[in-house]
Amino acid sequence: MANWKGKTKGSPLGYLFFIRVIQIFGIRFTYLILRVVTFQYVIFARKTKQNLKLFYSKIPSIEKSKINRIIRKNFNLLGESLVDKFAFLIGKGKEISYTQDGENQITEIADRKEPLILLSAHIGNWEIAGNFLKSLDTKVNVLMFDGEREKIKSLIKNEVGEVHFNIIPIKNDLSHIFSVTNAVRNGEIICVHADRYLPGAKTITTKFFGRDIELPYGPFQMAAKLKANHAFIFAVKDSKFNYHFTCSKPEKITSPEQVAANYVRILEEKVSKNPEQWFNYHPFFKEDVSQ
Repeated sequence: MANWKGKTKGSPLGYLFFIRVIQIFGIRFTYLILRVVTFQYVIFARKTKQNLKLFYSKIPSIEKSKINRIIRKNFNLLGESLVDKFAFLIGKGKEISYTQDGENQITEIADRKEPLILLSAHIGNWEIAGNFLKSLDTKVNVLMFDGEREKIKSLIKNEVGEVHFNIIPIKNDLSHIFSVTNAVRNGEIICVHADRYLPGAKTITTKFFGRDIELPYGPFQMAAKLKANHAFIFAVKDSKFNYHFTCSKPEKITSPEQVAANYVRILEEKVSKNPEQWFNYHPFFKEDVSQ
């Protein structure tokens, strides 16, 4: 993942187009238009397809003959996840529902005003999982790389209003560490993806399906050293309009390596069951990063 630049793909015009279609015609019709767009990605997104093929070829549960079919489904589900996200934000997501396992554990910690660090990955739809968090009576902070294009952020703000969580930008000067520490002291929730890192960042090496991968050290160090409970959350689509939300049992572990090992174990389960919802489109295995 060393070639990732910390930026989200997508153009402001493309986002605006789909927001307008959702507003006028709803989710179902937008899904139909989406298939035309994702078909173009299947044809022209060569580098992305190459990275997905490398990734899927190393997952034991995936048959080689099914990889191309999974990639086509992957592109379509990515589009659906973006449509679902925007539909929720603009109040047009009534068709979308979710089932859950473990959300009561988050609620109990939030009710006690204790800090909680939630780690996730680019699989499924984090925004759907985050929709539950907004109902909690506590402040929610999301760590993210401050590399998204300003035009896209401005567009989202203009069209859907302010987001319901506080964004803590991850910066090279490490100033975000002070914001995270203050959030923990105040008993707040902190959410962070732990499956991508920028060039030059400190990493931790662990095994994923028996092969070496490098993950950003920061999220696991944060979970281990700040003396706060941490848990792993995911929301994967299990039918056309339903997501399944899961939260692992919150724990306090003082070893970053052990936190990373636990994270990878659950991530392996999610990928094995939902490979088509893996939306990390950069080389993931250490042996592929330099290719």
